[in-house]
Amino acid sequence: MRWWLLALAAGQDPCGHFEDEMVVKPTGVLEDGQVIYREIEFNQTHLYYYQNYSTDNMDVSDKHRKLILFLEPCNGVVYLFVRKTRPCYPNPYSCIDLTDGEQKRTTNCDWTHFMSEIDGSLDGAPTYYEVPMSATKYYIAVFATEKSTYRLTVLADVGAMPRPGRRGKLEARQLDELEIQLTWQEAEFSGAAISEVKKYHVYSTMLLNSDNRSNANVFFRPDKILNTVCGLHNNTDRAVKTVLPEECVDGTCTCNIRGVLTQKRYALNVIAESRRDFSMAYGGLVIQTNWLVVTKAADDATLKAIGAVGGCTLGAVIIGYINLLRFYN
Repeated sequence: MRWWLLALAAGQDPCGHFEDEMVVKPTGVLEDGQVIYREIEFNQTHLYYYQNYSTDNMDVSDKHRKLILFLEPCNGVVYLFVRKTRPCYPNPYSCIDLTDGEQKRTTNCDWTHFMSEIDGSLDGAPTYYEVPMSATKYYIAVFATEKSTYRLTVLADVGAMPRPGRRGKLEARQLDELEIQLTWQEAEFSGAAISEVKKYHVYSTMLLNSDNRSNANVFFRPDKILNTVCGLHNNTDRAVKTVLPEECVDGTCTCNIRGVLTQKRYALNVIAESRRDFSMAYGGLVIQTNWLVVTKAADDATLKAIGAVGGCTLGAVIIGYINLLRFYN
Protein backbone atom coordinates (compact mmCIF):
# COMPACT_ATOMS: atom_id res chain seq x y z
CA MET A 1 0.00 0.00 0.00
CA ARG A 2 3.02 2.28 -0.09
CA TRP A 3 1.98 3.70 -3.47
CA TRP A 4 -1.37 4.71 -1.98
CA LEU A 5 0.16 6.41 1.08
CA LEU A 6 2.64 8.33 -1.07
CA ALA A 7 -0.18 9.62 -3.28
CA LEU A 8 -2.27 10.65 -0.28
CA ALA A 9 0.73 12.41 1.25
CA ALA A 10 1.04 14.40 -1.98
CA GLY A 11 -2.57 15.48 -1.66
CA GLN A 12 -3.85 13.13 -4.37
CA ASP A 13 -6.52 10.47 -4.06
CA PRO A 14 -5.51 7.71 -6.51
CA CYS A 15 -9.10 6.44 -6.60
CA GLY A 16 -10.89 9.78 -6.55
CA HIS A 17 -12.67 9.07 -9.82
CA PHE A 18 -14.47 6.19 -8.10
CA GLU A 19 -16.81 8.77 -6.55
CA ASP A 20 -17.54 10.62 -9.81
CA GLU A 21 -21.28 10.98 -10.42
CA MET A 22 -20.88 9.47 -13.90
CA VAL A 23 -19.29 6.29 -12.53
CA VAL A 24 -21.60 3.35 -11.80
CA LYS A 25 -19.97 1.22 -9.11
CA PRO A 26 -19.84 -2.58 -9.22
CA THR A 27 -22.64 -4.39 -7.40
CA GLY A 28 -20.67 -7.57 -6.80
CA VAL A 29 -18.05 -9.91 -8.18
CA LEU A 30 -18.30 -10.67 -11.89
CA GLU A 31 -18.64 -14.45 -12.26
CA ASP A 32 -16.44 -16.35 -14.68
CA GLY A 33 -18.24 -16.77 -17.99
CA GLN A 34 -21.06 -14.42 -17.00
CA VAL A 35 -22.39 -12.50 -20.00
CA ILE A 36 -23.47 -8.95 -19.15
CA TYR A 37 -25.92 -7.10 -21.44
CA ARG A 38 -26.42 -3.51 -20.42
CA GLU A 39 -27.32 0.01 -21.50
CA ILE A 40 -24.93 2.87 -20.77
CA GLU A 41 -25.38 6.63 -21.03
CA PHE A 42 -23.19 9.25 -22.71
CA ASN A 43 -19.91 9.88 -20.83
CA GLN A 44 -20.80 7.21 -18.28
CA THR A 45 -18.50 4.52 -16.87
CA HIS A 46 -19.56 1.10 -15.58
CA LEU A 47 -17.16 -0.63 -13.18
CA TYR A 48 -16.77 -4.38 -12.74
CA TYR A 49 -14.64 -6.45 -10.40
CA TYR A 50 -13.53 -9.94 -11.45
CA GLN A 51 -11.60 -12.43 -9.35
CA ASN A 52 -10.67 -16.03 -9.99
CA TYR A 53 -9.32 -18.31 -7.29
CA SER A 54 -10.41 -21.55 -8.96
CA THR A 55 -8.03 -24.40 -8.28
CA ASP A 56 -8.88 -25.78 -11.73
CA ASN A 57 -6.77 -23.02 -13.25
CA MET A 58 -3.78 -24.05 -11.13
CA ASP A 59 -3.58 -27.39 -12.96
CA VAL A 60 -3.65 -25.80 -16.42
CA SER A 61 -0.39 -25.35 -18.33
CA ASP A 62 0.91 -21.83 -18.87
CA LYS A 63 0.03 -22.20 -22.55
CA HIS A 64 -3.67 -22.47 -21.75
CA ARG A 65 -3.88 -20.48 -18.51
CA LYS A 66 -5.41 -17.40 -20.10
CA LEU A 67 -8.25 -14.97 -19.65
CA ILE A 68 -10.65 -13.66 -22.29
CA LEU A 69 -11.81 -10.05 -21.92
CA PHE A 70 -14.47 -9.44 -24.56
CA LEU A 71 -16.50 -6.25 -25.03
CA GLU A 72 -19.07 -6.21 -27.84
CA PRO A 73 -20.91 -3.01 -28.73
CA CYS A 74 -24.54 -3.71 -29.62
CA ASN A 75 -25.07 -0.15 -30.76
CA GLY A 76 -23.06 2.97 -30.10
CA VAL A 77 -19.43 3.36 -29.04
CA VAL A 78 -18.00 1.72 -25.91
CA TYR A 79 -14.41 1.25 -24.75
CA LEU A 80 -12.88 -1.35 -22.45
CA PHE A 81 -10.24 -0.54 -19.79
CA VAL A 82 -8.67 -3.22 -17.57
CA ARG A 83 -6.28 -3.13 -14.63
CA LYS A 84 -5.01 -6.29 -12.97
CA THR A 85 -3.83 -7.20 -9.47
CA ARG A 86 -4.75 -4.14 -7.39
CA PRO A 87 -6.98 -1.05 -7.47
CA CYS A 88 -7.66 1.60 -8.48
CA TYR A 89 -10.12 0.96 -11.26
CA PRO A 90 -9.12 2.28 -14.69
CA ASN A 91 -9.96 5.96 -15.10
CA PRO A 92 -11.31 6.74 -18.61
CA TYR A 93 -11.65 10.42 -17.70
CA SER A 94 -7.87 10.68 -17.37
CA CYS A 95 -7.51 10.21 -21.14
CA ILE A 96 -10.94 11.11 -22.60
CA ASP A 97 -12.62 14.46 -22.13
CA LEU A 98 -16.01 14.89 -23.82
CA THR A 99 -17.05 18.07 -22.03
CA ASP A 100 -17.86 21.40 -23.70
CA GLY A 101 -18.66 19.65 -26.99
CA GLU A 102 -14.97 19.09 -27.75
CA GLN A 103 -13.41 15.65 -27.61
CA LYS A 104 -9.87 15.40 -26.24
CA ARG A 105 -8.16 12.02 -26.09
CA THR A 106 -4.73 10.68 -25.16
CA THR A 107 -3.39 7.16 -24.73
CA ASN A 108 -2.12 7.77 -21.19
CA CYS A 109 -5.00 6.37 -19.16
CA ASP A 110 -4.52 6.08 -15.40
CA TRP A 111 -4.60 2.65 -13.77
CA THR A 112 -4.87 0.76 -17.06
CA HIS A 113 -3.04 -2.33 -18.32
CA PHE A 114 -5.28 -3.20 -21.33
CA MET A 115 -7.61 -0.91 -23.23
CA SER A 116 -9.54 -0.42 -26.47
CA GLU A 117 -8.34 1.83 -29.25
CA ILE A 118 -9.85 5.17 -28.31
CA ASP A 119 -8.76 7.33 -31.26
CA GLY A 120 -12.06 6.76 -33.09
CA SER A 121 -10.64 4.42 -35.74
CA LEU A 122 -12.43 1.39 -34.25
CA ASP A 123 -15.59 3.03 -32.93
CA GLY A 124 -18.36 0.45 -33.22
CA ALA A 125 -15.95 -2.50 -33.27
CA PRO A 126 -15.56 -5.18 -30.58
CA THR A 127 -12.58 -5.31 -28.22
CA TYR A 128 -11.13 -8.76 -27.60
CA TYR A 129 -8.17 -9.64 -25.40
CA GLU A 130 -6.93 -13.13 -24.66
CA VAL A 131 -4.10 -12.60 -22.20
CA PRO A 132 -2.04 -14.75 -19.80
CA MET A 133 -3.95 -15.02 -16.53
CA SER A 134 -1.12 -13.60 -14.46
CA ALA A 135 -3.35 -12.24 -11.68
CA THR A 136 -6.41 -13.32 -9.71
CA LYS A 137 -8.02 -9.87 -9.56
CA TYR A 138 -9.07 -7.65 -12.45
CA TYR A 139 -10.61 -4.18 -12.27
CA ILE A 140 -12.67 -3.35 -15.36
CA ALA A 141 -14.22 -0.15 -16.68
CA VAL A 142 -16.59 0.21 -19.67
CA PHE A 143 -16.91 3.76 -20.97
CA ALA A 144 -19.36 5.17 -23.55
CA THR A 145 -18.87 8.18 -25.82
CA GLU A 146 -22.61 8.13 -26.62
CA LYS A 147 -25.72 6.38 -25.39
CA SER A 148 -25.02 2.72 -26.16
CA THR A 149 -25.65 -0.90 -25.30
CA TYR A 150 -22.98 -3.58 -24.93
CA ARG A 151 -22.17 -7.18 -24.03
CA LEU A 152 -19.27 -7.95 -21.68
CA THR A 153 -17.77 -11.42 -21.13
CA VAL A 154 -14.83 -12.35 -18.89
CA LEU A 155 -13.86 -16.00 -19.27
CA ALA A 156 -10.99 -18.05 -17.85
CA ASP A 157 -12.34 -21.27 -19.37
CA VAL A 158 -11.04 -20.15 -22.77
CA GLY A 159 -11.70 -23.50 -24.47
CA ALA A 160 -15.43 -22.77 -24.30
CA MET A 161 -15.23 -19.80 -26.69
CA PRO A 162 -15.43 -20.42 -30.47
CA ARG A 163 -13.01 -18.48 -32.70
CA PRO A 164 -14.25 -17.95 -36.26
CA GLY A 165 -12.03 -19.65 -38.82
CA ARG A 166 -9.82 -17.59 -41.17
CA ARG A 167 -10.17 -14.58 -38.86
CA GLY A 168 -13.87 -14.39 -39.63
CA LYS A 169 -13.60 -14.10 -43.40
CA LEU A 170 -16.76 -14.89 -45.35
CA GLU A 171 -17.19 -15.47 -49.08
CA ALA A 172 -20.34 -15.27 -51.17
CA ARG A 173 -21.45 -15.83 -54.74
CA GLN A 174 -24.72 -15.54 -56.57
CA LEU A 175 -26.13 -18.87 -57.72
CA ASP A 176 -29.08 -17.48 -59.67
CA GLU A 177 -31.28 -14.42 -59.75
CA LEU A 178 -32.84 -15.13 -56.35
CA GLU A 179 -30.19 -17.12 -54.50
CA ILE A 180 -26.81 -16.44 -52.84
CA GLN A 181 -24.37 -18.99 -51.45
CA LEU A 182 -22.43 -17.99 -48.31
CA THR A 183 -19.22 -19.85 -47.38
CA TRP A 184 -17.09 -19.78 -44.23
CA GLN A 185 -14.49 -21.86 -42.42
CA GLU A 186 -15.42 -23.81 -39.30
CA ALA A 187 -14.84 -22.15 -35.94
CA GLU A 188 -11.77 -23.18 -33.95
CA PHE A 189 -11.16 -23.76 -30.24
CA SER A 190 -8.09 -23.32 -28.09
CA GLY A 191 -7.66 -24.31 -24.48
CA ALA A 192 -7.18 -27.19 -22.09
CA ALA A 193 -10.78 -28.42 -22.19
CA ILE A 194 -12.13 -27.36 -25.54
CA SER A 195 -15.75 -27.33 -26.62
CA GLU A 196 -17.38 -27.99 -30.00
CA VAL A 197 -19.70 -25.98 -32.24
CA LYS A 198 -23.35 -26.63 -31.53
CA LYS A 199 -24.66 -24.71 -34.55
CA TYR A 200 -24.04 -21.76 -36.84
CA HIS A 201 -26.63 -19.00 -37.16
CA VAL A 202 -26.74 -17.29 -40.56
CA TYR A 203 -27.99 -13.70 -40.84
CA SER A 204 -29.00 -11.68 -43.87
CA THR A 205 -30.39 -8.16 -43.91
CA MET A 206 -31.14 -5.89 -46.86
CA LEU A 207 -29.40 -2.51 -46.69
CA LEU A 208 -30.84 0.87 -47.56
CA ASN A 209 -29.28 3.05 -50.23
CA SER A 210 -28.15 5.40 -47.47
CA ASP A 211 -26.40 2.62 -45.51
CA ASN A 212 -22.65 3.14 -45.75
CA ARG A 213 -19.76 1.95 -43.62
CA SER A 214 -18.22 4.50 -41.24
CA ASN A 215 -14.69 3.32 -42.12
CA ALA A 216 -12.87 0.26 -43.43
CA ASN A 217 -12.19 -1.10 -39.92
CA VAL A 218 -15.80 -1.21 -38.75
CA PHE A 219 -18.73 -3.36 -39.88
CA PHE A 220 -21.05 -1.57 -40.30
CA ARG A 221 -21.49 1.64 -38.32
CA PRO A 222 -21.79 2.39 -34.59
CA ASP A 223 -25.57 2.80 -35.00
CA LYS A 224 -25.85 -0.38 -37.08
CA ILE A 225 -23.36 -2.98 -35.84
CA LEU A 226 -23.42 -6.25 -37.74
CA ASN A 227 -20.34 -8.12 -36.52
CA THR A 228 -21.17 -8.71 -32.87
CA VAL A 229 -23.65 -11.20 -31.45
CA CYS A 230 -25.88 -8.59 -29.83
CA GLY A 231 -25.50 -6.21 -32.79
CA LEU A 232 -26.87 -8.86 -35.14
CA HIS A 233 -29.69 -9.66 -32.73
CA ASN A 234 -30.61 -5.97 -32.48
CA ASN A 235 -30.36 -5.07 -36.18
CA THR A 236 -31.86 -8.15 -37.84
CA ASP A 237 -35.19 -9.83 -37.33
CA ARG A 238 -33.79 -13.32 -36.85
CA ALA A 239 -31.36 -15.82 -38.29
CA VAL A 240 -32.45 -16.84 -41.79
CA LYS A 241 -30.97 -20.33 -41.35
CA THR A 242 -29.03 -22.52 -38.96
CA VAL A 243 -26.27 -24.86 -40.09
CA LEU A 244 -25.12 -27.83 -38.03
CA PRO A 245 -21.39 -28.63 -37.87
CA GLU A 246 -21.96 -32.06 -39.40
CA GLU A 247 -23.22 -30.33 -42.55
CA CYS A 248 -19.78 -28.78 -43.11
CA VAL A 249 -17.32 -30.61 -45.38
CA ASP A 250 -13.54 -30.64 -44.85
CA GLY A 251 -13.73 -27.64 -42.56
CA THR A 252 -15.85 -25.55 -44.95
CA CYS A 253 -19.48 -24.62 -44.33
CA THR A 254 -22.00 -23.29 -46.85
CA CYS A 255 -25.51 -21.92 -46.74
CA ASN A 256 -27.81 -21.03 -49.63
CA ILE A 257 -29.96 -17.95 -49.03
CA ARG A 258 -33.00 -17.56 -51.26
CA GLY A 259 -35.29 -14.60 -51.82
CA VAL A 260 -32.67 -11.92 -52.57
CA LEU A 261 -33.61 -9.10 -54.90
CA THR A 262 -31.52 -7.87 -57.81
CA GLN A 263 -29.82 -4.48 -57.54
CA LYS A 264 -30.02 -4.62 -53.74
CA ARG A 265 -27.24 -4.81 -51.17
CA TYR A 266 -27.30 -7.38 -48.40
CA ALA A 267 -25.20 -7.63 -45.24
CA LEU A 268 -24.42 -11.26 -44.41
CA ASN A 269 -22.88 -12.75 -41.31
CA VAL A 270 -22.58 -15.90 -39.20
CA ILE A 271 -22.57 -16.54 -35.45
CA ALA A 272 -20.80 -19.65 -34.14
CA GLU A 273 -22.39 -21.04 -30.97
CA SER A 274 -20.48 -23.57 -28.86
CA ARG A 275 -21.97 -26.47 -26.93
CA ARG A 276 -21.07 -24.56 -23.78
CA ASP A 277 -23.31 -21.68 -24.88
CA PHE A 278 -20.71 -19.10 -25.82
CA SER A 279 -21.01 -17.30 -29.14
CA MET A 280 -18.90 -15.17 -31.45
CA ALA A 281 -19.74 -13.46 -34.73
CA TYR A 282 -17.73 -13.70 -37.94
CA GLY A 283 -16.44 -10.62 -39.75
CA GLY A 284 -19.43 -10.07 -42.05
CA LEU A 285 -19.63 -8.95 -45.67
CA VAL A 286 -21.84 -6.95 -47.99
CA ILE A 287 -22.93 -8.34 -51.35
CA GLN A 288 -24.77 -6.61 -54.17
CA THR A 289 -26.14 -8.50 -57.14
CA ASN A 290 -24.92 -7.93 -60.70
CA TRP A 291 -21.62 -6.23 -59.83
CA LEU A 292 -18.09 -7.52 -60.19
CA VAL A 293 -15.75 -5.39 -58.07
CA VAL A 294 -14.28 -6.96 -54.94
CA THR A 295 -12.49 -5.25 -52.06
CA LYS A 296 -11.70 -6.16 -48.47
CA ALA A 297 -10.60 -4.62 -45.20
CA ALA A 298 -7.12 -6.09 -44.85
CA ASP A 299 -5.27 -6.85 -41.63
CA ASP A 300 -3.33 -3.59 -42.04
CA ALA A 301 -6.62 -1.71 -42.53
CA THR A 302 -5.69 -0.97 -46.15
CA LEU A 303 -8.29 -1.56 -48.83
CA LYS A 304 -6.99 -3.96 -51.46
CA ALA A 305 -8.52 -5.41 -54.60
CA ILE A 306 -8.86 -9.17 -54.27
CA GLY A 307 -10.32 -10.13 -57.58
CA ALA A 308 -13.01 -9.83 -60.18
CA VAL A 309 -15.15 -12.44 -61.82
CA GLY A 310 -16.28 -12.17 -65.43
CA GLY A 311 -18.21 -14.13 -68.02
CA CYS A 312 -21.51 -14.18 -66.20
CA THR A 313 -24.43 -11.79 -66.35
CA LEU A 314 -25.34 -12.64 -62.78
CA GLY A 315 -22.22 -11.62 -60.89
CA ALA A 316 -21.84 -10.31 -57.36
CA VAL A 317 -19.96 -7.57 -55.63
CA ILE A 318 -18.52 -8.26 -52.24
CA ILE A 319 -17.89 -4.84 -50.80
CA GLY A 320 -15.85 -6.12 -47.88
CA TYR A 321 -15.25 -8.17 -44.82
CA ILE A 322 -13.63 -7.06 -41.55
CA ASN A 323 -11.28 -9.24 -39.49
CA LEU A 324 -12.14 -9.75 -35.86
CA LEU A 325 -10.13 -6.77 -34.75
CA ARG A 326 -7.11 -8.27 -33.05
CA PHE A 327 -9.06 -11.17 -31.60
CA TYR A 328 -6.08 -13.43 -32.11
CA ASN A 329 -3.34 -11.07 -30.89
